[in-house]
Amino acid sequence: MQAFKDKTLTVGIAAVLLSAASFYLLCKVNDLVFQELVYSHGVSWIFIPSGLRMALVLLLGAKGAVGVMLGSLMVGLGRGQSLEVTVAAAILSGLAPWLARAICIRFLDLHADLRNLSGKLLLMMAPLFALISAVMHQWLYVSAGLSASFLEGTLVMALGDLLGAVLVLYALKWVLSRRF
Repeated sequence: MQAFKDKTLTVGIAAVLLSAASFYLLCKVNDLVFQELVYSHGVSWIFIPSGLRMALVLLLGAKGAVGVMLGSLMVGLGRGQSLEVTVAAAILSGLAPWLARAICIRFLDLHADLRNLSGKLLLMMAPLFALISAVMHQWLYVSAGLSASFLEGTLVMALGDLLGAVLVLYALKWVLSRRF
């Protein structure tokens, strides 16, 4: 029994660390590839890591959310912003997709094991995720004086997150459909 618990713990830690590393690396790639599409602090017209955030939390639940938080923390620490904003943004980065996942399970009849994941559900989930994430992050950025306009920042961030989420989630859907 102890060996099973040890293996489960090891797998859980590995899932968190791989989620953190993949999120961090994709943020760095996104920064390089879409450098010209940065709108303001923490806001880009296309943000591919938002889709990875959603995919990790959809697939791994709380482990994915914690991994996203850690990856976001690593990204934020490298950007020279205050520690308070960095930690808060990291928490929001994991919390937003976790909350969107919970809402989809509760109100959109998404099965926790994703067995009924469909294109239609993805089209309903992606805007919900993007909006929750954008509202939460822009509230932080405006409160910290890093964004001048809550509404404008929220709209651009939601669009960038939505585009990133749609691209990644549909790629994930395609990969999962080939697996079975």
